[in-house]
Amino acid sequence: MAPHIPESIDEKLLGLYLSDHLTGSTAGLGRIGRMAKDFTDTPVHADIASVADEIRRERELLLGLIKDLGIRQRPHRQAAAWLAEHAGRLKLNGRLVNRSPMTLVLESELMRAAILAKIGGWQTLEKLAPELGLDAATFTRLAADGRAQIEALDRVHEHARSNAFHKHRDITA
Repeated sequence: MAPHIPESIDEKLLGLYLSDHLTGSTAGLGRIGRMAKDFTDTPVHADIASVADEIRRERELLLGLIKDLGIRQRPHRQAAAWLAEHAGRLKLNGRLVNRSPMTLVLESELMRAAILAKIGGWQTLEKLAPELGLDAATFTRLAADGRAQIEALDRVHEHARSNAFHKHRDITA
């Protein structure tokens, strides 16, 4: 059966819900992509880059799902997410030129929270999948992948917080 929205599901609410998750995915991809570029000199770069690649693929999957279900896209929401993510870069963290050692701590915390929200989205789609003509196992796997992403970001956070607040430590070590 092809993906579809049955009469029993409120198409408008589902559309808004998926659009909100796409907006979050757009912002999250921008943030994790920047982290992957900014922290190449750290021992946790591989974890960051891996999560960035997975989020990029998941965003494409979500875009395809929205298209397959015939849900109207709301590009203004993605534009707003892009603007908000870029505006978030303007915080100074007490440093004008170089990055603050605290940045990686905060960025990893924000990404863990975002991924937790994303897991909720996959769980919701897992529950609705049979009615939508989708494979529930896909969303079960995506939720598990999200938990693995949180574990990777836990390692990033452990490294960052162990070094960020000490005067003579360096996050690149």
